[in-house]
Amino acid sequence: MVISRRLAAAVSAVLPLPLLLLGPVSTAASAAPAAGPLLPQVVAARQAGQWLAGQLTSQGFVPSTPGGNVASLSSTAQTILALSAANVDLPGAQQALGYLEGRVDGYVSVDGSDGPGKLALLILDAEALGANPTSFGGTNLVARLLATQQTSGADTGLFGTEAQVSDYSAGGYEQGLALAALAAAGVRNTSQVTAAISWLVGVNTGQCPNGGWTTPDNAENPCDGSPASYAGPDTNTTSVAVQGLAAQGALTPAVASRALAFLSAGQDSDAGWSYYPNTSTAPGSTDPDSTALVIQALVALGSNPSASPFAKGSSDPISALLSFQLTSGSSAGAFYYPPAPAPASEIATYQAVPALVGLAFPWAPSGHGYWEVASDGGIFTFGDSGFYGSTGGIVLAKPVVAIAATPDGRGYWEVASDGGIFSFGDAGFYGSTGGIALAKPVVGIAATPDGRGYWEVASDGGIFSFGDAGFYDSTGGIALAKPVVGIAATPDGRGYWEVASDGGVFSFGDAGFYGSTGGIALAKPVVGIATTPDGHGYWEVASDGGIFTFGDANFYGSTGGIALAKPVVGITISPARPA
Repeated sequence: MVISRRLAAAVSAVLPLPLLLLGPVSTAASAAPAAGPLLPQVVAARQAGQWLAGQLTSQGFVPSTPGGNVASLSSTAQTILALSAANVDLPGAQQALGYLEGRVDGYVSVDGSDGPGKLALLILDAEALGANPTSFGGTNLVARLLATQQTSGADTGLFGTEAQVSDYSAGGYEQGLALAALAAAGVRNTSQVTAAISWLVGVNTGQCPNGGWTTPDNAENPCDGSPASYAGPDTNTTSVAVQGLAAQGALTPAVASRALAFLSAGQDSDAGWSYYPNTSTAPGSTDPDSTALVIQALVALGSNPSASPFAKGSSDPISALLSFQLTSGSSAGAFYYPPAPAPASEIATYQAVPALVGLAFPWAPSGHGYWEVASDGGIFTFGDSGFYGSTGGIVLAKPVVAIAATPDGRGYWEVASDGGIFSFGDAGFYGSTGGIALAKPVVGIAATPDGRGYWEVASDGGIFSFGDAGFYDSTGGIALAKPVVGIAATPDGRGYWEVASDGGVFSFGDAGFYGSTGGIALAKPVVGIATTPDGHGYWEVASDGGIFTFGDANFYGSTGGIALAKPVVGITISPARPA
């Protein structure tokens, strides 16, 4: 009872509209995706993250030279942020964070004072991995960042000293990063934040009339400077300034409109960006670092990087960025800096990852929450998961049996026992078994890493694949002690777990086994399974909402012991999303 990818596509093709094929149509059904690359590019991000993880030494740092014993604390801090965004080697990222905890003073010191950009990066690292930046290696990073702010003179509100400004270690770029870090730490709407925002948008220090920002500021580097002379506003500083303002809720329509106009006008013909905007006198040469940062700014501005006006013929910013990813050899997955051929670049790789995932600074830890769904489609949210709608209160032809989240955590699919799909938030429709006579009812759903497909699993373990979901075997045709009740995919989409009602786990493809409740007497049957972000563990959920954790899965709460109107029927985790 396996439907191949080709047949799944054929089933999908005969359906005139992305309907839900059971009972009523969801009012939140998403439109068909665009043909070009879309965010998030989870597989590409994970490949890049895996290469970065391979650069970490056993002590937990990235060396300043390949194979060396001297740590590059800056590369280590940046790698932590990339690994958190990609959900790759989180234990390695935690070890690296611990390495930096013991070396805070040595890392953040710039020109004899605390450097605001480095403090901000450590705060972002800590927040992305769920650590406390106010108690980090015996110091309060947030207090130290706030203490760097100037309180008088022309640069009132600026984080950093004048010596650091002259050394390009303080200015618009670091100011945006600091505002994002403070937002992540919950510091908003204070007098210091207000002063910092005023500096960043100030006429004499911040945004230029054309919408961009210069580095370090427009006093040292005037707004009318020529890109041909390596002067004037640049895409990198503009991107981080925009992200910092957006994180603080201070991106006014006027500021946003000017920034968007600057980035749009400066785009290269191949749909990417260079450090300085493309002009007739200084034609741009696209690089991955600048393209990635601009994509993050567009996300912060609420723009779609793949849509007009950013698409250029057959190219768009996402495809432009992906063109720098190495696809073979020992550095496969890494990004290079042009011209080609060129070796893998740590900087290009760690800057590309957040953009590929579609994240703007800052973002919260991934996998720190989950949704439970009831048989009427009602949704229960826990931890950092959001609510995007449900079928609760709608009369359904068949009961909802499972849920799966989109890769960015901004939507989810509900699936009914006939395989019909309800989509909410940014979840798209790629086909279903609704309307097809099934030997056994559908009991679970799992999404592919890029969100462009999903698997449905029936109670005998048979698999139906839709969109870009691949088939990696099943228990269909095997006599089972208990019926299969759920499915979860591995982070790279090359495998999946099936779970039975007694909690027994079947693994296929590259899915590993981390334990189960098979053979244990349960108060209520298991009804679903969800994997942790790195694929090294999973949760099982029972019909009363009780949670069982295996591998590196943590416990965040449950409805076990609460009287429910309807039984819980599934579980899915909340992926990384903006803080």
